[in-house]
Amino acid sequence: MEKKALTWTELRVGLVVIGSLVILAVTILYIGSTGGSPWAARYHVKALMSDVNGLKPGAPVRLGGVEVGTVTGVDFAPEGGGSMIEVSMRLDRRVKPRITTQSSVTLGALGLLGEKAVDIVPSSKGVPIEDGGLLAGVAEDPFKGLLSEASDSTTHLRRILSRMDAGEGTIGKALRDEELYSRMVDVSVRLQHVMNKLESPGGPLGRLMNDDEMSRQLAAAVRGVDSIVTRVDEGKGSLGILSKDEEFARDLKSLTRTLNDIAGQLQRGQGSAGRLLNDDALYRRIDSLSNRLDALVAKVEKGEGTAGRIISDPELYENLNAAAKELRALITDVRNDPRKYLRVKLSVF
Repeated sequence: MEKKALTWTELRVGLVVIGSLVILAVTILYIGSTGGSPWAARYHVKALMSDVNGLKPGAPVRLGGVEVGTVTGVDFAPEGGGSMIEVSMRLDRRVKPRITTQSSVTLGALGLLGEKAVDIVPSSKGVPIEDGGLLAGVAEDPFKGLLSEASDSTTHLRRILSRMDAGEGTIGKALRDEELYSRMVDVSVRLQHVMNKLESPGGPLGRLMNDDEMSRQLAAAVRGVDSIVTRVDEGKGSLGILSKDEEFARDLKSLTRTLNDIAGQLQRGQGSAGRLLNDDALYRRIDSLSNRLDALVAKVEKGEGTAGRIISDPELYENLNAAAKELRALITDVRNDPRKYLRVKLSVF
């Protein structure tokens, strides 16, 4: 049987196919090696998690946000591990010094679609994890707790909406109570009337909002007040001098301290006023004197005693008045003719 010779064209096609297969194999190895070199040195570590939340083999492993390996296995921990899940990982050996016994492992996500990843927090402290070693400090998936909290919030929101639909609470009553609805409509009508009055130039508020002259007057008044404040701030005028005079401020502080001292003395019962405020015996004496004065005034009003008879007895008043008149007449007559009443007799022995 005659053998067919291999042509150059067929040889080139074969070489191209073989080269393409090699490139494809290298690409697959590159993708499977998490972007690193497929021939880079690897080592394996494990971690225990209470809940992997759908983590699957092939998921990326990140160290400080940099992808350094893949998850090779997810299974229940062997006997003695309890209900924990064992996650096996293949990592680039170059990051071995950065993963120590102080590093922690968390369950992260690649995006909003929920694809899982393993995140390792690097640490320069502690002892590096050896090949096949176990990472500690495993935390649960934060997204799972977030979804759980969102579910609880949704449940709580549904309860609130149910109460509102049943007419409970203020908003529920506003939705269900016809009387409250009528009141709200009445309030809105009144507010509309108020707004109409504000927009009308007939009322004071309407004039304030629509009258340009009043607006200019208010602006002038504001400018006047601002000018007064400026003058006071600059120390002009009486108020300005008072606000800027340091001596006046010192005198005012001294007066305040003096008043404070006086108030303290009054509280301690020092001085006449202090004793008057704090001495019960003095208070009782003053109260007794007041009572006696009240009794004396009452007796005078009743006409008792000389003073009372003078005030209340008309006859006694007339007699006293007549005696006073006669006394004035006598004094006048004595002044006019003193010889009539003064006689001097001299005898010589």
